[in-house]
Amino acid sequence: MLTVVAKIRAPKGKGDALAALLKEQVAAVMQAEPGCIVYRPHRSTKDPDVFVFYEQYKDDAAFDAHRKAPHLTAYRERREREGLTEGKAEVEIFRSLTD
Repeated sequence: MLTVVAKIRAPKGKGDALAALLKEQVAAVMQAEPGCIVYRPHRSTKDPDVFVFYEQYKDDAAFDAHRKAPHLTAYRERREREGLTEGKAEVEIFRSLTD
């Protein structure tokens, strides 16, 4: 099992718009990706423009399918077009020590 933790930041004042897009993305991922076990965004309680994703995939193939999914491409394109993130995402991938 793979766990992905990703942190992204919205430009000041665009946190609500990014939150709405993230909720749409969750629905698309969970509907289209059977290998995705958890896909959950979280919003900072200190800074409403900071978000962390917690994702789990059953295996490497499921994570690879996620990265190539058309809905992920569409999400990224919309995020860019609408200027909903700033800076580079911080992404860390973990492999489970137990099954």
